[in-house]
Amino acid sequence: MTRLRAIPPYAVPSLVIVALTAFLAFALVRLFQVEQAMRVNVDENMLWVVTQAQVASHRLDQAVNRRALGNSAEDPELRLDILSSRLTLMDDGPQRRYLAAEGLEPRLDEALARMQALRETITTTPGEARFAPERLTPHLDALMASLNRIANRVMMAEWESTGSRLDTYRNSLEKVIAAIVGIGLSGAILVMLLVSALRQRRAAQRGLMAHRDRLEEEVERHIYRYRQAAEALAQALDRERGVSEFYHSFAAMVSHQFRTPLAVIDSGLQRLLRRHHQFTPEQRSERYARLREAVAQMTRLVESSLTAARLDGKQVEPSMGRHSLSGIVDHLCRLQSEATGTQRLEAQHGTPEPWAWCDRALTEQVLANLVNNALKYSPGDRPVRITTAREGDRVICQVTDFGPGIPADEQPQLFERFYRGSNATGTDGTGLGLNIARHLARIQHGDLTLLSTPDEGTRVTLWLPAADTKEAGDEQP
Repeated sequence: MTRLRAIPPYAVPSLVIVALTAFLAFALVRLFQVEQAMRVNVDENMLWVVTQAQVASHRLDQAVNRRALGNSAEDPELRLDILSSRLTLMDDGPQRRYLAAEGLEPRLDEALARMQALRETITTTPGEARFAPERLTPHLDALMASLNRIANRVMMAEWESTGSRLDTYRNSLEKVIAAIVGIGLSGAILVMLLVSALRQRRAAQRGLMAHRDRLEEEVERHIYRYRQAAEALAQALDRERGVSEFYHSFAAMVSHQFRTPLAVIDSGLQRLLRRHHQFTPEQRSERYARLREAVAQMTRLVESSLTAARLDGKQVEPSMGRHSLSGIVDHLCRLQSEATGTQRLEAQHGTPEPWAWCDRALTEQVLANLVNNALKYSPGDRPVRITTAREGDRVICQVTDFGPGIPADEQPQLFERFYRGSNATGTDGTGLGLNIARHLARIQHGDLTLLSTPDEGTRVTLWLPAADTKEAGDEQP
């Protein structure tokens, strides 16, 4: 016998999802059909029309009799006009088709003929004699009899139609309930499959950990023979772990942060594709600028995400040397002024000149992040002050802005990844800058602290080890 091929692991969940979707679609379709069926059709509202005609005929009969008894206030001609309008409504297209379908067209024609006879009797007879009951009553009686027969037939037809609709609704309700039960069963099956998959995953992880433990024990037992090989293997494992953590962190940050700019770019392009011919050149330029801003934001996200991922994977190794902290600050201010044209940066340096033991590139990255934050979150007409000094065995660089400040209860969380303050709403940012800056400071044996007062401003301080002596070749450009 031929061996049956193994069922793919994704086949059963896929079938369950398809069934769940089918049940849900069926339930929605049936509910839509019930909703459509519940709408009142003009042809099925005949009972009200016929009843109004009956009431008008009875009021005409009362007016004729009261006029005959001497009540001159009664106006049979007005009542005749009202009755005529009711019969004209019954003779309208949808209503006549309905009555014809019920076999009542002859009755309607008879009623219309009697109404015409009444009108001719009233209009052709002079004086009060035209309202004489003996002349009008035969026509009125015949007309009311026709209307009564029409009303009875219409009422029976609507009863039957209502019963049919109720049966249809009941049948649809039963099918919807069955679909809901199917949805529940499909969901339960999916939950069981998920629980089973989680259990298998945990079992595989336990097996993998046990296998790794056995490998480590084996290496330890043979380490005295294979020391060099073991060290090489350990280094390879560290590199692999670092690479794995790098990609894992990068993927997590990309999935968390890239949605917004991608959505902006996608929606902007869709509007341009659909309505580009309606936009003026100025409007198109404005939308192009927005798209470029979104692309620039994604570029910043990529750079921040790569840096954060490299930090997670321990891929950043500082190249320490002796550098002038005031020189780094002046260089940064000059680059910022050339790039953005801003004149808001005010640099102040203490004496003696502060020399730091640091990685120049990493320090510039930290300060650039602090300066950009200060410029971004403070008013455009207020300066940003940068001061450098030496304090004991450390050198410091403080970046001070005069913006809205940060609430005291939020300040301890500002260095957490992806955290943004409540007053940062509406300002572009990733929530990575301060987290990355603190990591870069700490791998240089320094630190980053923050002090902020609401409505007054924020001061961020970078601490670095001081370089006590200057030797040839220590200072790097």
